[in-house]
Amino acid sequence: MEHHMKLKNEPYQKIKDGTKTIEIRLHDEKRQQVRANDIIIFKHLEDENKTIKVKVKETVEFPSFQALLKQYTNEEIGAADDTQLSQNLASLYNIYTQRDELNYGVLAISIRLIK
Repeated sequence: MEHHMKLKNEPYQKIKDGTKTIEIRLHDEKRQQVRANDIIIFKHLEDENKTIKVKVKETVEFPSFQALLKQYTNEEIGAADDTQLSQNLASLYNIYTQRDELNYGVLAISIRLIK
């Protein structure tokens, strides 16, 4: 199955460079459809003509962003090496609400860039 998602510039570039291998999303209705071996087409948020394609290696559900972040390195999630857990959480809460986190749970999507 093929899925379409949008990304801001920094995570887009890190996936394109092959350094970000975990995409973090709410486990909402759309992401509940994502399975291993699916394809995701990421569109650059500022320039939708730019796209990258990845293959889903696996998906792992977590009850919270904090639980998810404890399982992966900063490099895997696309954060700077010296970024603290609290900073990563604050970044996620700028995108998602805690209410949505509680309602849906969160998803770590392990990806591999398709060149």
